[in-house]
Amino acid sequence: MRIKIYVLPEYKESFWSVQSLKAVAAEILRKRYTAEYIEAASVTEIDFDKVFAEGEKRVLLYIGFSIYRSPGDLRYLAEHGIHTLLLNYESNNFTGSCSRVLLNYRDAIEKCVGYLTASGHDRIALVGVNPNSTVDMLKKDRFVEYLRMKGEEESHSVFYNNGSLEGCLKSFLRSQTNHNAVICVNDVSALMLLRLLKENGIRVPEDIYVISCGFSTMLAEHAAPTLTTVAADQNAIGAQAVQAYATLMKNFGDITLTVRVAPSLTVRGSTNFDSDPGTIIAPMSPSPAPLFDFYADPVAKSFFNAESLLLSSDELDRGILAGVLAGETYASIAERLYTSENVISYRMKRMFKITGCEKKHELISLLTPYFN
Repeated sequence: MRIKIYVLPEYKESFWSVQSLKAVAAEILRKRYTAEYIEAASVTEIDFDKVFAEGEKRVLLYIGFSIYRSPGDLRYLAEHGIHTLLLNYESNNFTGSCSRVLLNYRDAIEKCVGYLTASGHDRIALVGVNPNSTVDMLKKDRFVEYLRMKGEEESHSVFYNNGSLEGCLKSFLRSQTNHNAVICVNDVSALMLLRLLKENGIRVPEDIYVISCGFSTMLAEHAAPTLTTVAADQNAIGAQAVQAYATLMKNFGDITLTVRVAPSLTVRGSTNFDSDPGTIIAPMSPSPAPLFDFYADPVAKSFFNAESLLLSSDELDRGILAGVLAGETYASIAERLYTSENVISYRMKRMFKITGCEKKHELISLLTPYFN
């Protein structure tokens, strides 16, 4: 089976798109299918008669998300007989020719709130909400249901990232004493919040619990303290996407699929209560969606550079990084790791290229906020 894949050009190099493609490619290889990547600046430039054989069911795996382009893309694809399989993209602008595979975000927020309330931490804030992100707004909607159930105001407990993540986190810090727990919408927000809390003498988890809701990253395991997450395995999302594509291809009827991958709770150092989460139930509520580019935020850029480095590092790289962060010379690192200074130098140049750093001190500055 040939799986046709289209990635929005503006998101092709983004961290989440790269990880999604890796997960999908791994499952395609495991199933012994073939991936066919369609290169085009826009779906309107694709010659679908060349992409699909005559009589072949037209299914396209669409990766990336843009509230500017994606709704129009979906309408165009439907008009041209294409059934679109969306990967981790949620929208109210679906046509009858769309299927989707995504994390169950409502369930993720319920797990976060259930866990925190079970631990006695029920004065909860939701921090880092990007109003340009459909998934962030889904998380926000579910959290607002919980607030309304308690008779609390959204404005006191939901903190938006309206173009500056640092500004959002500092806004929360000004009212931090009103809360004993924080749900961050992603690891980027959570890890930077841990740093700011520490700088302001606020202890985690003694003074406040911090939990991240979304996709867990390697950096979550290296923070000080390590980060509790409610997350879905990216590989599970990729596997389900390939399975859904195969199911759509085998059924020539006009069917649609929605696969919601369940998140799991991983308790780490930013909380110290070990228990299964409870549940919350409340009615849905609508929400607006202002616009801005989260990936342009300097905090987010720094985070994704650091995470990309960890994902591409082997045991030797991690040993080198540990030495560099500890202030060791290349000579002492080489002696400790039983290698040569030339190898250390070569590996460091590779790390510079991955992260965009030019000097060792820049790499240290990039990584220091995320490592204990």
